[in-house]
Amino acid sequence: MSSTLFVIGVIATGIFIYFYSNRKWQKHENEFNAYAMKMQQEFIEQTPQREAQVDYVKEVEAHYQSQGYSLSKHPDYGTDFIAKKDKTILFIRVQGPQQKQDITAQTFQVFVGQTALYALNNPLYNGYTIQWVYVCSKMMLDKSAKVYIKAHEQSLSFEQIAVEPKGSEAKEV
Repeated sequence: MSSTLFVIGVIATGIFIYFYSNRKWQKHENEFNAYAMKMQQEFIEQTPQREAQVDYVKEVEAHYQSQGYSLSKHPDYGTDFIAKKDKTILFIRVQGPQQKQDITAQTFQVFVGQTALYALNNPLYNGYTIQWVYVCSKMMLDKSAKVYIKAHEQSLSFEQIAVEPKGSEAKEV
């Protein structure tokens, strides 16, 4: 009888230690996450906004024109430009430096989905290679977006074009 009570006492102590340490771990994890968010917010607030002085969409437009693409505005809000060069058509979406949201796999799915039927059903695009390009001024991809790009690298790409202060050209990173 006493050995049964001893076993029950050891099991109860083990369960108590497990829940106590798990609770402590969660508390420390939450404190760390709050600290990290605070540091990130302070960094964003203290970072000079030199990119805000530059019209990023025009910088991207100039970048593609310098590569020999002819550009036209796209009629929907999901794509900023359609670029054409030889037998390639690019649907280009631009995310400027003022936008703070991360780019996810869902972002790419929406971007491609909004134009895929338009591109595939348009007889003007027959015989062209169609690709989608998401352009951003800084690396804002989360893990799901990186996996999604890797899975669709033949037709979808992410391009990071850094902006420079006025008077200098944008350069590809």
